[in-house]
Amino acid sequence: MITIKKIHDGTLGDLAGFQTGDQIISINDQKTQDILDFQVQSAETDLFIEVQRDSETYEVEIHRNEGDLFGLEFEDMRLRSCNNKCVFCFIHQMPKGMRKPLYFEDDDFRLSFLHGSYVTLTNVRDSDIERIVKQGLTPQYISVHSTDPSVRQQLLGRSRPTVDILERIKILADGRIEMHAQVVLCPGINDGTHLEKTICDLRSFYPAVRSVAIVPLGLTKYRENLPELNPVTNKIAASYLQEIDHWGELYLKEVGERFVYGADELFLRSGKALPDAFYYDAFPQLENGIGMTRSFIDDWKEGIGSISLNRSIDVYITLVTGELAAPILKEVACQLSKIPNLNVNVAVIKNLFFGGGINVSGLLTGKDIIEGLKDFTQSDMIFLPPNCVNSEGLTLDDMDVDSISNMIGNPVAVGNYNIIRTIQDYLDENCEKKTVGSGRQLSELGFYTGRRDH
Repeated sequence: MITIKKIHDGTLGDLAGFQTGDQIISINDQKTQDILDFQVQSAETDLFIEVQRDSETYEVEIHRNEGDLFGLEFEDMRLRSCNNKCVFCFIHQMPKGMRKPLYFEDDDFRLSFLHGSYVTLTNVRDSDIERIVKQGLTPQYISVHSTDPSVRQQLLGRSRPTVDILERIKILADGRIEMHAQVVLCPGINDGTHLEKTICDLRSFYPAVRSVAIVPLGLTKYRENLPELNPVTNKIAASYLQEIDHWGELYLKEVGERFVYGADELFLRSGKALPDAFYYDAFPQLENGIGMTRSFIDDWKEGIGSISLNRSIDVYITLVTGELAAPILKEVACQLSKIPNLNVNVAVIKNLFFGGGINVSGLLTGKDIIEGLKDFTQSDMIFLPPNCVNSEGLTLDDMDVDSISNMIGNPVAVGNYNIIRTIQDYLDENCEKKTVGSGRQLSELGFYTGRRDH
């Protein structure tokens, strides 16, 4: 059952007489477990909806014309938690005392369909796989890591074997479900011949498996009582890219797409030049950090000529970034500073909070940002990267943008991934200071991650 928490006036749900608190049991004799079931089942023209109100059960008959909106909002969907203990899991490498939602380990195929989150498919039943196919929940984003059962078991931290991932993938492929796979590389465990086998196995399911992302593991300084893992060094990153290029060129000739793509981090770590946009084909894994830097570069190169500064006095802007993307941002700042009266600096923030090899902007904390900005006193505006602040306006360590601004004594706002638009909007003074970002957490997406009493 799903429970209605809000009804919009004048919509089909309102006219049908639904009330807040009503629980939808089934539609056309099909049990309604969650919002996905409701969306699929309510697409029919003639609907017989079984509803429970308090202790009574009744049936609503509705004729739905094309374009009719139900106008119903439902209580948060409870997510499935992960039943693995992945040796590289970032959540296991976080210190205590942070917000509860940050520690929730999701592994839900519904979230994969709705928001592109990666799932291992170790906690699904055969009926779940059948549901994905029947309801057409495509695409699915799958954490494969290795197609060798014993290696995958080691990476997932499981004491006993789980269902062969290739069996799951075959069923989904036969059901015409598009999949995008991810491999988190752990040096000495799933690279080398194991990685070659994984890529070849997944390639056999193309085009159902449409892309494979190769991502390096991240290690923090909080790896207490966890398996010992080797970091991806600059040299190792370069070797991985060499292998990825080999496969990519091979598959480009065979199927017209590279199929396997290296994470931006591998290019930035190794010092190898970022490939042009055509390397990424249709950018199938952009949100996974595959081609995001190239997209960012192309956007600012295309838009820099449109920057207009209608001021006769100097304007000083500071861009905040992590160590990994610093060379890119410094080049952007250099070009922008050639515009008369515009001065753009870059504040490179060292991640002292997580330490280890963590140097991406999305994992910067408010405390580290404040420490890193203490020397940037001459700034009319300081822009934070959008992925280090969530949609509630909070950093990972629970600081809001205004607090950061007050502590450093300079105006601070959240930028967006189009740096030209960010700066132009500020110069035009045509928008309010943005204090929320795009760093996503499960609680912000409308999912319940705690326990209920019922």
